[in-house]
Amino acid sequence: MTDLHTNKINASIILKEPDGGIRFGTDALLLADFASGMKKGICVDLGTGSGVIPLLMLATGSRSDFIGLELQEKYAKVAAENAKSNNFAERFNVICGNASDYRTLFECGFAESVITNPPYMRNDCGAENGEEALNIARREILGGIGSFLKAAAWCLKSGGSFFAVYRPDRLVNLLFEMRSNKIEPKRLRAVVPSVGKKPSLILVEGRKDGKEGLVYENDLIIYADGSHSVQTEEMQKIYKKFE
Repeated sequence: MTDLHTNKINASIILKEPDGGIRFGTDALLLADFASGMKKGICVDLGTGSGVIPLLMLATGSRSDFIGLELQEKYAKVAAENAKSNNFAERFNVICGNASDYRTLFECGFAESVITNPPYMRNDCGAENGEEALNIARREILGGIGSFLKAAAWCLKSGGSFFAVYRPDRLVNLLFEMRSNKIEPKRLRAVVPSVGKKPSLILVEGRKDGKEGLVYENDLIIYADGSHSVQTEEMQKIYKKFE
């Protein structure tokens, strides 16, 4: 097993993460909160990493059972270990595989929900990090958002829900791939550092075979002040929810 970093997220979750890789951050926390109203049933987490999103949701009373798909073997092993050590092994199963192989990995139409915090960056964009694991987690090196949406559409039953967090500058790509795969965008929320700032993240919910009609919710503002030292009341509530 690779060297691990241990992070106590809250009173009930101990998260182990491979050193040199991507770490648990605000995007995962906000996506877990955004998707907390998902229906009871099986939820597939595409690109589960160390398994933090299913763990957060299970620890706060989610009625769903989770299957995490992870491309990198060392992360898949750590996610399975995290599920076991946090007493969720019976409700959180981890598969090591590529989302592009969805037809051989999953039965068609078996899932009530799909959730994903996918690689945000194009492979040809900006300077790469020296760590391969970090590059794969952040960049579309081994699969882009189109692969994730094809996998999501295959897994979801008609009427099932899709939840994602993504970069604002690539929102058009996400919405295009959703609709191309018959997952209709139904709810969108921008995450803004503070009042007057541009969005830093976008949260999106879609529905398989859904009708047209998108609700643009009020922005989720993280900080109440320009110096980013005081969180808004809503952000405090989100953190408290997962404590």
